[in-house]
Amino acid sequence: MLRLMQNKLQISHVLYQVKDLHIAVGKLREAGFIVEYGSDPVKAYNAMIWFEKGIFIEIYHDCKLPFYKKWMMGVLGYQSVLNRMKKWKNVGEGWSEWSLESEAEHLNAEKEIFNQKNISVKFHKAKRKDIHGRILKWELLMPDDFDFPFLMSAYIPNPRPKKINHPNGITGIQNIVVGRENLNTKLVDELLIGQSELKLVEGKGLKTIEMSGHEIKIEDILQTQIL
Repeated sequence: MLRLMQNKLQISHVLYQVKDLHIAVGKLREAGFIVEYGSDPVKAYNAMIWFEKGIFIEIYHDCKLPFYKKWMMGVLGYQSVLNRMKKWKNVGEGWSEWSLESEAEHLNAEKEIFNQKNISVKFHKAKRKDIHGRILKWELLMPDDFDFPFLMSAYIPNPRPKKINHPNGITGIQNIVVGRENLNTKLVDELLIGQSELKLVEGKGLKTIEMSGHEIKIEDILQTQIL
């Protein structure tokens, strides 16, 4: 617990669900963002908007799980993860989730905190090959309470570009706007370093994000129809 107090979590990234990933990436690039597919563009289900520091944006489309995988997850006790994924799917298109991230490679201390508080979570080790051919590995904690953000460890290796200049001049995310309804704000306060990037409002879930020094809205870009 001492390590967690010394190394609290930061807001990691925000997730925006789209119906067509390639169309979404095209719109974002036209709006002056540098967008990186999460893997080979032909097979990719997600893409990232990186900034040199702070919160990043993940754009993704619903990767439908086969029935047998859903069945196996239910049998193995991962129904709560399926419930979270169902919540994302119900969004349709828009902001679906936010996450907290440790700078450490593992989430051992975070697991202990949840255990001490008798809060049920599911642990998962994840990996993927990125567009540069690197194998990225990280750990995930998915609380059964799907109104609470999920947790992740640091990516190994770190895929964030050291230098990135978006043509539209945006340098980062100033705030994420989240509904406080059903959110365990006491636990958020305990885990998160400060609250400067988290703006709580009425309602539920991730509402929107605010860019540094710019009023541009990701949802406005992505919901604009192509003529």
